[in-house]
Amino acid sequence: MLRFFIIILFIYSNSLCQPKEEIEFELNTISGYILDNINTSPIIDIKVEVLSGNNLVKDSTFSDENGFYSIENVGYVWKPKIRFSHRDYRPHSDKLLPTFLDSNNNVYHDAILNSIPDNQKIKSVPKSSLVGRAESFFTAGNNFYHLSKIDDQIESEQIIIKSMKAIENKDGYLLINVNDQFYDPVRCYVPQIKKYENLASIMSGYFKKPYFKNSKLPKFLPNNLLRPSIIYGTVFNFSTKEPIAGAEVRILNSSKRRITAKDGKFAFEVDKIGTYQILVEAPMSLGLFQQGKTEILVNNSHGGWFLSHQYLKP
Repeated sequence: MLRFFIIILFIYSNSLCQPKEEIEFELNTISGYILDNINTSPIIDIKVEVLSGNNLVKDSTFSDENGFYSIENVGYVWKPKIRFSHRDYRPHSDKLLPTFLDSNNNVYHDAILNSIPDNQKIKSVPKSSLVGRAESFFTAGNNFYHLSKIDDQIESEQIIIKSMKAIENKDGYLLINVNDQFYDPVRCYVPQIKKYENLASIMSGYFKKPYFKNSKLPKFLPNNLLRPSIIYGTVFNFSTKEPIAGAEVRILNSSKRRITAKDGKFAFEVDKIGTYQILVEAPMSLGLFQQGKTEILVNNSHGGWFLSHQYLKP
């Protein structure tokens, strides 16, 4: 009997010594290269998704011609994992652990994918591939820029995406319908690896004609045509996860100040690269306080969106 209790005690004490799995942590940027397992060549157009523990997609992108991908400002994720998929490769996923984070909450994660034998591949459907690729750049809640030319002056308009649909016409060209308004992809600039890149340039391999080259527009939108970057988020009660109204949100060493409304949301424009410290004070009646420092790295002075939710505790 004594031996039995000793064994039970050993198992219990050993379990207490095991590291606990991190349920939720903040992920700034995840990036890396995707290679073919046979010849280690880079793979273009691999769909990359960051998912939460319940398999909801947090954010996604596609690998470029160098096999490189980057997803920025992911934010807080519960039990995250990363998934790679393509019609010519077997799907692959990996868990993301807090031990992968660097000092700026970034993760660098490469992947090697196994190709599917030719006799098992799904037949390519060019139309759906074209439309699907275009729509992947226009996620609801995100933004893009539309370029216009007025009296030899180039101007840009930032557009917040509420709804989007890509339409392929009979000539194999795209029309982009955002918020029930049509746009020419040659004049659309979408977020792509810390810059805003011309959509027609990204998708040049899908078109029969060199639309982007003939447009003579810049590949990347210059900073002078971009709005300052945005730091935004919501102030939450850590215990209830409910948004907090009436909280004062400030950026240290600046005059920027916001009071949250019923939805607990705040946003600041910033035009300099650097690390910003966010200070939050809840209404005194709630008895909730900010714990420690909250900092966010802004690595792009214009055109960036940097998510930083704030959680207050008793």
